[in-house]
Amino acid sequence: MAGSWSRYCGKGDNLTIWSSGDFGQCFEELAIICPCHVILAVVSVFYLPQAHGRGTICSAPLPWFLKVRLILSCLLWVLPVMQAILSATVENRISVSTAVTCSIISLSWIMQSVFIYFLNRLHWMSDRGPIAVLISYLMVIISCGLHLRTVIHQRVDSYLYRSTVGESCTYCTTSLILLLLLTLIPQKSRTSRIDLSIPNVNSSTSEEEPLSRTLASTYGTLQDIHEEAVTAEKNTSWFSKLIFYWVNPLMVKGARRKIHTAEDLFLLPERLDTSAVEKGFEVILHRNRQIANTVKNHQHQNVPEVAIISKTSNKARRTLLRSLNQAYGLEYYSLGVLKLLADCFGFAAPILLNLLVSFMESRDETESHGYLYAVGLLFVTLFGSLCSAHFDYNIKVVGFKIRAAIISTVYRKALSVSHVSATKFTSGEIVNFMSTDTDRIVNFCPSFHAFWSLPFQIGVSLYLLYLQVGLAFLAGLGFAIVLVPVNKWLAQKIGSLSSAMMGQKDERVKVMSEILYGMRVVKFYALEDHFKSKVEEIRELELKNLKGRKYLDAMCVYFWATTPVLISILTFTTYSLMGNQLTAAKVFTSLSLFLMLISPLNAFPWVINGLMEAWVSLNRIQAFIGLKDADWSKYYVDASGLGAVIAIKDGLFSWNTEEDTGDTDTQSRTLLLQEINLVVEKGQFVGVIGKVGSGKTSLLNAILGEMEKQKGLVFVDSLTDGIALVGQEAWIQHDTVRENILFGQPFHRHHYQSVVSACALLEDFKVLPAGDRTEIGENGLTLSGGQKARVALARAVYQDRNIYLMDDPLSAVDAHVAQHLYEKCIMGLLRGKTRILCTHHTKYLREADIVVVMDNGRITKIAPPSQVLQSLKAILAEDREEKVHVPDDPEDRVQANKGLVGEEEMETGVVRLAVYKSYWRAVGTYLGPMILMSLFLMQASRNINDWWLSYWVSHSHGRQASNNTVNFDLMALADSRISDIFSLKTNKINPVRNITDARDNINFYLTVYGCLAGANSVFTLIRAFLFAYGGICAARTLHTKLLCSVLKGPISFFDVTPVGRMLNRFSSDLYSVDDSLPFIMNIFLAQLYGILGTIVITCYGLPWFALLLIPLGLLYYKTQQYYRHTSREIKRISSVTLSPIYSHFSETIWGLSTIRAFRQTSRFHSENSEKLDINQRAQFNAQAAASWLGFWLQMMGVVIVAGIAFIAVLSHHFQSVDPGLVGLAISYSLAVTNLLNGVVNSFTETEKQMVSVERVQQYIDTIPAERQEGLLVPPSDWPRSGVVSFHNVCMRYRQTLPCAISDVSFSTKPGEKIGIVGRTGSGKSSLFLVLFRMIEIDEGEIKVDSVDLQYLKLKDIRSNFAIIPQDPFLYSGTFVENIDPMSCHTDTETWVVLASAPKHCC
Repeated sequence: MAGSWSRYCGKGDNLTIWSSGDFGQCFEELAIICPCHVILAVVSVFYLPQAHGRGTICSAPLPWFLKVRLILSCLLWVLPVMQAILSATVENRISVSTAVTCSIISLSWIMQSVFIYFLNRLHWMSDRGPIAVLISYLMVIISCGLHLRTVIHQRVDSYLYRSTVGESCTYCTTSLILLLLLTLIPQKSRTSRIDLSIPNVNSSTSEEEPLSRTLASTYGTLQDIHEEAVTAEKNTSWFSKLIFYWVNPLMVKGARRKIHTAEDLFLLPERLDTSAVEKGFEVILHRNRQIANTVKNHQHQNVPEVAIISKTSNKARRTLLRSLNQAYGLEYYSLGVLKLLADCFGFAAPILLNLLVSFMESRDETESHGYLYAVGLLFVTLFGSLCSAHFDYNIKVVGFKIRAAIISTVYRKALSVSHVSATKFTSGEIVNFMSTDTDRIVNFCPSFHAFWSLPFQIGVSLYLLYLQVGLAFLAGLGFAIVLVPVNKWLAQKIGSLSSAMMGQKDERVKVMSEILYGMRVVKFYALEDHFKSKVEEIRELELKNLKGRKYLDAMCVYFWATTPVLISILTFTTYSLMGNQLTAAKVFTSLSLFLMLISPLNAFPWVINGLMEAWVSLNRIQAFIGLKDADWSKYYVDASGLGAVIAIKDGLFSWNTEEDTGDTDTQSRTLLLQEINLVVEKGQFVGVIGKVGSGKTSLLNAILGEMEKQKGLVFVDSLTDGIALVGQEAWIQHDTVRENILFGQPFHRHHYQSVVSACALLEDFKVLPAGDRTEIGENGLTLSGGQKARVALARAVYQDRNIYLMDDPLSAVDAHVAQHLYEKCIMGLLRGKTRILCTHHTKYLREADIVVVMDNGRITKIAPPSQVLQSLKAILAEDREEKVHVPDDPEDRVQANKGLVGEEEMETGVVRLAVYKSYWRAVGTYLGPMILMSLFLMQASRNINDWWLSYWVSHSHGRQASNNTVNFDLMALADSRISDIFSLKTNKINPVRNITDARDNINFYLTVYGCLAGANSVFTLIRAFLFAYGGICAARTLHTKLLCSVLKGPISFFDVTPVGRMLNRFSSDLYSVDDSLPFIMNIFLAQLYGILGTIVITCYGLPWFALLLIPLGLLYYKTQQYYRHTSREIKRISSVTLSPIYSHFSETIWGLSTIRAFRQTSRFHSENSEKLDINQRAQFNAQAAASWLGFWLQMMGVVIVAGIAFIAVLSHHFQSVDPGLVGLAISYSLAVTNLLNGVVNSFTETEKQMVSVERVQQYIDTIPAERQEGLLVPPSDWPRSGVVSFHNVCMRYRQTLPCAISDVSFSTKPGEKIGIVGRTGSGKSSLFLVLFRMIEIDEGEIKVDSVDLQYLKLKDIRSNFAIIPQDPFLYSGTFVENIDPMSCHTDTETWVVLASAPKHCC
């Protein structure tokens, strides 16, 4: 039998399985290569029939990569034929086994070539082919790799029967197969029309197409020509969800640069549908509120009030937390199982490492054990990665649900909260509730599971350490215990600083909101420097707390980074001093456990800090949603039997809450409506008149339910239909003029035309560039005060309500326009409606049914006009004086309104290098390189420290056998050890020289080890504080530049830029610059240096790893680049879709009374849900892409760990290797999975956070600045006479527009009073704008007292001129601060000015 095999195999072989460290060649050909190719042929033949009878793919040419694959497969079946022919003719020798093998290989690739040709006809498969073919490819490449190894060994060993032809063909075959595998990477989406059924004479194409399309749509690789948005996770198999394959279409689209808007992303999965999440959470929250109120009422009935205050307040404070727990608790807590499994698999790795290193130290253990340990490492890292990836993904999904629930709850509360209660919070605080505070609560999701998981990890690690080094681990444990109270104190201090910082951030955002909304007045009065100093003063307090927090963070970083090193040196020192011998297995199992301690020890203080921040934010939001709602069922009573439309009896109303009513000082300073008795019948026209501050507006608010009713009865008919309100300050939305008038109602042309005609808007529509389709700037910035008042009036009239409340709408328009509105609208279209008009003008009350006179919060008289108006003439004599104001008439600004406020500008592609440079310049020219150098020294000292351990355990064996002591001085001892170090070779261990005894060895090694640990500690401390200081410098610099850039911007910039968009820069983007960016960049740089150190140590210990590193490095680079293209664009989309949420919310706050009066709260809530859904969609896609990356990088880490383990076992089999270096390499590789994922994630996150720097830098670089400087200095008493001279002045708002002022010339006299009249759009306000140099003139000159304004500083002009704008601007502060913001005058001078004002104004 042996002889027959010898004749069959040839080459002196006898079907030997294993010989001289390799498979026998005949066995390799027949038992490995042939079966693999037979499987490939069988699989190809199996799938070929499915290309027939299943329809064809029309208009789908063979993609280029399929053409390349077909060519390669043809070459692969030609090569074996050529090998057989050349071996028989040239070398004149070929064995039967070789001939059979060549035949099988050639036949299999012929079948595969046919399969590839028909692959394009298999409608249900991808261009890669079915999974069975891919597995067949994998088996073939493994067999070729084994054969290639055999050929290389034969060449190295000069094998007698080596075949040159076979060797060359093997090299070519392997290369072709690798090229063929590369063609599997690209995948083209095939558009097709597929006929899935067998043609039938009784069937028609139109009947079959819907079925065909339905079936074809279930396969992800065939897409219809018209791509529709796909719902994430829908119609995907469990395996696709397991490996995140369902995310691939998104990654492909991102890599092809086809992601531009939110419409290009996945739709939210059904479980994250925003409306469903909102409704479900609202039901639970409402139920918990009812329970809390029931308990509170019960306790109030049975227990003294003093005893129940704390209990009921705690009960109310926990309402939000309890609701979140009930809504998402089960799903959230069940994810802890995945977390526990991931931790358990993580701890199995060090145990297997111990067994593997022990195997390598022993030459007697069975060879198969090494491979078993390597396979074990492969599987535990694989399963651990799966559990970890899906835990991270699903925990983020729960976070998205919580985010949607909280944001919608805050918005809903803002719509329903009592106006009086809402005054406890500023708009800046509420915006932060929806941004920063919500993000902190969402970050609680991973923090809670980490809170129990990290102590578990620490405990198991310490137990495994005890098994390795015995009681010596207590030395390290003691040090860790000492750090617990330190970390606790640090976390508490960080939490308190964070709370203080958030309060200052709220104040800064509030001040910035006031500045941005009143920017026109700020510039008119040259208050930029004043407000800049005010904002910077608040910013310095914020940075003071940020600095304290960052320095405490630096201490945390120092402790976290050095603790594992200090624990290891204490443990190993104690273990050695106890007389024990360190071995490679013990040292590197312990070292692996120390490395595993890094994560929990590093993260635990952050987790505690995150929990504390989440608790602070939860309490802040709870305080807001715990405010009293406007309860109309209690406010109003049913008195329909009275026959009145509005009725108030014995009413007492206040702007204080019930809690403030006991504060007599507050009561005395707040207007009260007292003894209010009023009855308004249906269809009546009621006039309300009185001095300024008499309570006219408060009376309307009392009717609307916006005040606190302390006693009395209020009845309003048709409450469900709403009340039409025209406020004193017109509230206009950022939308077109038409949409502002329609206000959610359907468009009826006849009614619409009659409304705009009655409201005198037809002439305005002719001036506006797009008529009533012209877009209005935020808060009506692009309309004059009169236009805004008329649009607001038209909105109310179009709603066609039964009751109309009008708060002096005629004061903002010219006299003839006011008369038109009175006659055509109030007494025209609204005739027959119930109307209440508050006004100072008695002439508009002559036709009123009754007149209500208000004085000091009381109704002093109710009577017909004939009895009231005559007696009021003396009181209201000042009403005969027309108001003097600047009609802020932006007639020419709106000419460029086509697309006035477009989509927010968004950069595309890679974050530019200039953005990184700008940030590092903000850090500091010299500070940046110092930070990088400190990071390098920290990592280098850490790696050298670990390497020293490997040298110690590798060179300390056998030295205890020597009893002879040689007395060397310390320098000679060090020199001898250093020479030993540099003579170390990886593959050849030098003989150990017994130059000293064991105790001297221990002292020497411990001394060096301690010095290295000390150096690492110093470098870590330097790095931590340098990074903290650099982050603070960057935060201060970028904020200062942004603030200066915005304040110096021209007024045209603020006309076309929504306030929410600017506030987003000053809130979310600056928060990223302050906190998120330095934090994540610190992590990225540390992990980057860490992975470089891991690669160096691994390649030093196992040089063969470099072969695996090259393809893995290329794959790693391509994967992260593939991901970054997608994630970067999604981050930008996420940022851009976030601004509309803030803008819409700010808009809602400003117009809350109007929204509630018209009963439009549900519509506005739906709009908020839509905007939130779009942003949630972007953020979910970003997380899906991150999970896809994390999973595949962890798979790459699994390959690295398994590769190193198998290389180590093979190296141990073929040659001697240093167990110390191998153990060090494997212990490092166990952490490489997290490092690989961490580097890409942290870099991507850094790039995402850099988008915030990019957005800030965009405003710094692109906002044009007003020309501040001048060539002349005016005289100290300028202007003295006030002579204004215009000479041939021309001005246009933009270069593409016609002149708004053309060739205007005039001159005034000293002390002259001048009136400027003209129709809308004639250029009245443009004269004031050029006079104040709000807009620069194109031609001509403007002089004041013979001084040309073009040559003066802006501040000199605006600080010496005064203007009374139509839209008043008051910021939060005292009365005196608003009158004299620059504090230029004494209190006496201020009181003199106040005394000279009309008495009723005070």
